[in-house]
Amino acid sequence: MKTEHDVLMENPEYRRLYAIEGLVTEAAELVSRLMEEQKISKAELARRLGKSRAWITQVLSGEANMTVRTFAELVYTLGAEVKLDATPYEKRLKSEAENPSATREDKPDKARRQQKAHTGNRRR
Repeated sequence: MKTEHDVLMENPEYRRLYAIEGLVTEAAELVSRLMEEQKISKAELARRLGKSRAWITQVLSGEANMTVRTFAELVYTLGAEVKLDATPYEKRLKSEAENPSATREDKPDKARRQQKAHTGNRRR
């Protein structure tokens, strides 16, 4: 029997949004983890970057666009660097089919909310 997640993942547009939002979430979680490990507050990170605390909050919550440049700057300011890697989508699907416990089923609701937010807020 297919789960709701399985059914949604059959939709190419949903898969695209799911992958995008998953990466955005992982980037924000990485920055948050680095901040937590170093006991650095949003206010302190903002001070180091010459930005406002509100901007840090917006970037980490997904309200503001986190570009690759912004992500790299945040991570570097926290004393780390980012190394990117890409996995072909079909390879990930095969891996998830072989090991269902490795799926990211905790994120479909966020992807669905983001899909609604993106389609409702598109610039025309």
